[in-house]
Amino acid sequence: MPKASRHPILYDVERWRRYRVWLLLPAAAFTVTAVLLGTLQPASGGAFGYSLVAACLAAIASSLWIRQRFTYLCRKDDQLLIRTMATTRRLSAGDIDRPRLIRLSAVYGRPDRRRKLPRPVDRWLAADAISIKLRDSVDVRALRRIVGPRCIVDGSLVVPLADAPGLLAEVTTLVCPPKQAIAASGRRRGRRR
Repeated sequence: MPKASRHPILYDVERWRRYRVWLLLPAAAFTVTAVLLGTLQPASGGAFGYSLVAACLAAIASSLWIRQRFTYLCRKDDQLLIRTMATTRRLSAGDIDRPRLIRLSAVYGRPDRRRKLPRPVDRWLAADAISIKLRDSVDVRALRRIVGPRCIVDGSLVVPLADAPGLLAEVTTLVCPPKQAIAASGRRRGRRR
């Protein structure tokens, strides 16, 4: 059986891409400074401060990397799996009312909602996202704690993905296939007069 493809959430991927240089480069510089101070002036004790700052920057960078690596949506069997780091939530066909593909501008077009998007806002408004209308039985508050407040809008799960059409195809065919049309042969049509 082929492995289900993961669809990373773009908010976390872009956060990592944006801050990795600004975290890892100073961490490397502080590490080199700490090593030089430790070897040239071992009695001064200044190396400890530099190594502490380097460790903090490396810890922040590694947390952002882990978050973007282990935060994704995927289809597993007949469920939609939402994973953020160590937390997993599953949505079955009974939890999903209607999946569709949208641009984020359709949801965040109003000025009061635009403040929820990361900068630059115009770039995010053009991003493709999957929008999944959730049924009333789904605990939206728990889902909001998992994916964040910007991914839950008016009872819908709205997540920008790199391959949003691919996940939409998987969800519509395997998790909640479209309802079959009622056969026309079972209905009687009235005559025109």
